[in-house]
Amino acid sequence: MASTYVRRFNLKPSLSDAEVAAFWTFLLKDFVPACKAVPGVTSMRLYSGAGALRADIRLVADLDHAGIYETLLRAPGMNRHLATFYGAMDLAASSQMFIREVTPDLLKALS
Repeated sequence: MASTYVRRFNLKPSLSDAEVAAFWTFLLKDFVPACKAVPGVTSMRLYSGAGALRADIRLVADLDHAGIYETLLRAPGMNRHLATFYGAMDLAASSQMFIREVTPDLLKALS
């Protein structure tokens, strides 16, 4: 069943402006394309709320099913990308969730 993964986070306050710029370059040029190359990841987008690209950031990934998240974590070469991704994140202010669209097929599966 198609699912959407949302990671909401702030960057570490200790990052310099240059490190923040490098992180965003990494996200857009390396991380998102690598994630989108994993079978079952149908799309990935980045959103920024308040915070000058340092806070209230959301990564939104559409997945064929929730299990694709684990596939993504184990994909060859992703450990390096994930280390950079999580290394810049303030994990104390981070959250994640999985959501799925309510459709007639979902209702049939639940009845």
